[in-house]
Amino acid sequence: MHRHNHHRTRRGIVVAAASVLLSGLAATSAHATATTPALGTAANFAAVAYSTITNTGPTTVKGDLGVFPGTAITGFPPGIVTGAIHTGDAVADVAGQDAFTAYTQAAGEPCDFTLSNPDLGGTTLLPGVYCFTSSSVGLTGKLTLNANGDANAAWIFKTGSTLTTASNSSVVLIGGATPCNNNNITWQVGSSATLGSATSFVGNILASASVALNTGASSTGGLYAHTGAVTMDDNAITTCAGAGGLAGPSITTTPSPSVHVGGNISDSATIIGGAAPTGSVTFKLYGPGNTSCTGIPLATLNGPLVAGSASSGDVTAATVGTYRWVATYVGDANNSPRTSSCGSELVEVTSVILTGRAFGLTATAAVLGLPLVNIAPTPDTGAVSTGSASTTTTPCRAVLPGTLVGAHVLCANVTTDPVAGRSSASASVADVAVGIAPIPAITVGAVKSTSTTTCAGSAGTTTIAYLKVGSTVVIAQPTAIAPNTTVSVGIVTLALNEQIAFTTPDKGLTVNAVHVKVDVAGVVTANVVIASSESDISDCS
Repeated sequence: MHRHNHHRTRRGIVVAAASVLLSGLAATSAHATATTPALGTAANFAAVAYSTITNTGPTTVKGDLGVFPGTAITGFPPGIVTGAIHTGDAVADVAGQDAFTAYTQAAGEPCDFTLSNPDLGGTTLLPGVYCFTSSSVGLTGKLTLNANGDANAAWIFKTGSTLTTASNSSVVLIGGATPCNNNNITWQVGSSATLGSATSFVGNILASASVALNTGASSTGGLYAHTGAVTMDDNAITTCAGAGGLAGPSITTTPSPSVHVGGNISDSATIIGGAAPTGSVTFKLYGPGNTSCTGIPLATLNGPLVAGSASSGDVTAATVGTYRWVATYVGDANNSPRTSSCGSELVEVTSVILTGRAFGLTATAAVLGLPLVNIAPTPDTGAVSTGSASTTTTPCRAVLPGTLVGAHVLCANVTTDPVAGRSSASASVADVAVGIAPIPAITVGAVKSTSTTTCAGSAGTTTIAYLKVGSTVVIAQPTAIAPNTTVSVGIVTLALNEQIAFTTPDKGLTVNAVHVKVDVAGVVTANVVIASSESDISDCS
């Protein structure tokens, strides 16, 4: 162990010397070439660290993992490793030494170009060795590496201290470039490298200290931390030895917002980085209660990848609860698949409260303040309020006897449908006769009203087969009445298909098929409502 610590200290001295050397380098070559450092046994490792490798979430690793002299590799499972795990053994030690040898070789490469801008985002770079006037280098957005048709193209990036990428950044390959042609993309980092969330990165990271990948970042190439740790969080990491020459893009997803039951939910995905990804994304929707996203999904949909994005299309949410999307980019000839994690795409589906009321007839009348008629709503569903599917129907009233107000076959019902987010009410009366002196006799035949309300709005209808006031026939045959039609015959005012919209306490609509109103200076008054239906809904916001 004493010999090993001395060996690590000697490495640190070389790292410091290499960092000093970088400051005097400048662009020197019109025909830039880079000699990719050989990784030796480290090429088989997706990550090698000095102290620890830690993971959070369902990271996938293609390649070996190793730590030396540390002995701790944690987080697998839930992470999955396709390869061997070496902790504190000779295999990990040799891999660490080989990675450091590659670091030293990269640090000694003469610069072809020296860049003054410390942020590589938005640039397109040809092969070569790149140095920087700033010790810290960043990547915000997209860096494009153009091989310009050279099958042996190689890049080396040398940073004096840190390498940091912003969220959703990417390294994109064009011009025949591939991520794993002889491990031809190298990042020599003077201290620590940090890949921001959902970054899609390409190249071997040779860091003198540590490497950290934030949530959702992906990397094609090895992660080598000479004196520190490698940390992961729901990542896709592929060493070129395990990639089979495929780039590893990252996936970001955006589920639809919360909706009421009966509404549509959807998902979208964006594929970032990689080698010009094509193909499609498969979207799987798991219903309430399925917190592990296993078993048969409620829906499986495919969306073609267009300009790097795909959409699931709509799915109607039939029940209340938390839904989970999982999006999988299926990959293509140049890019490996990538899947979003279960629980990262939640959609809440909430209930609506559906309300309503319907009745056949109600009537009041008085002369000189003396009540002549006082008929409560008959038959009456009463106020209905529910978040469930229901049908409230009172028994139809065959006869409503009366010498002043009489009727036959009076019916009323309210139906609620939470899946459709709809409340519906209807009322009908076969015939009505009103004979209250000195009011002209009123005869109504076959009248019906309906009212329907959803979060989108309300609508109502009225049909009347016959209506006569005194000797005046107002409606002679079955007619669909326009909303809020008013007719006056002598002292009688008729509101036909009377529609009264309201917003408090709920949003809805009352439809009265026939509303008879009489008021003669307060001496004679009458108020008769025939076939009234009300539908309303709450919690639409």
